[in-house]
Formats: sequence, C-alpha cells, structure tokens
Amino acid sequence: MTLSKSVIESLQKYLQNSDLNIYTDECWGSKNPGHRELIHSFRSSLGLTEKIFSSISHCADVGVLASCTFPIGVDVELKTRVSEAVIARISSEGELHAAPSFSALWCAKEAAFKALKTFEQPSVVSAITVGDWQKIDSHLETFKLLNAANFNSPSENRGVCIHTDTHSYSFFIFHS
Repeated sequence: MTLSKSVIESLQKYLQNSDLNIYTDECWGSKNPGHRELIHSFRSSLGLTEKIFSSISHCADVGVLASCTFPIGVDVELKTRVSEAVIARISSEGELHAAPSFSALWCAKEAAFKALKTFEQPSVVSAITVGDWQKIDSHLETFKLLNAANFNSPSENRGVCIHTDTHSYSFFIFHS
C-alpha cells in the first residue's frame, strides 16, 4: 500500500512543493482498532512545527499522513466503495460529468475540504466545487478548487489524484 518514491516525486512536481512529505502505513487503516492512536503518535514523533501543515486520511486497509509548508489536505479511498449514488449527493451535475471517476471526485473534494480548515472551511463538502481536470497519465490527474474565493482562500491552488489498482489518493495544496 505504500506510495513509491517516484509517485511521491510526481506529487511534489505537480503540487509544486518539494517540501511535501507523504507517509503511508497499513497499520493506520481502520481495520486496526488502534489506527488513530498509531497515526497521531507517528505525526507527533515527526516534531512538526507550527509552520508545517499536515493532514490525515484512512480507509479500511491503509492510512496516509501528508505534511508540507502550505495548507494541505489528503484523502484515500477504496475505489469500489464510492458509488454514483453516494458521490451525486455531494456533487453538481457538472462535476459528475467532468470528473475522471467517482473515486477521484470524492477524494478531490475531501482533500480540498481538509485543506480549507486553515481558511473558511464550509460545513459541508457539497459546498466545494472542483474541476479543471487534467489527465496526466492513466494513474494521475490534476484538478483545482473552482470556488476558492467563497472560502477566503487563495485562488492559487492545485490538487493531484493518484490511482492504484484498488485505491484513489488525492492531495491538495493552497499556495499562499
């Protein structure tokens, strides 16, 4: 379940942040009853300062921690878990048609939502509009938060979705 060095380098490139650090661990998946304590303990062990932002996500079999010098959000999801009915509840018709997949859209919205906690995070994910999808290759797309001004956040933002055979991962950064 770990992301390879080359995948992390691609994320750093497309998010334009060489300070981006990504950690994954199967022990941080929700199947493990102690997953929350483990991932938070690991985050504490990194000694992150106030100048470093971090975000955590997990699904049943893996957890992810991302940190960098800009506000960041991360999400991971099993691809098969996101159905059209579920994503339609939090997305516009336009978002559904423009997104490369249901899991990419779900993860993109979740990651952008988490990054907004530094600004004016809305109370619901459905208030967020993502789009401007750019397919880089069969496993990677970029996207943007289209309504950033609604949340008093920088318009300079970018996100990346990475797909494995079983999972979708999304990372989102505001450059301020």
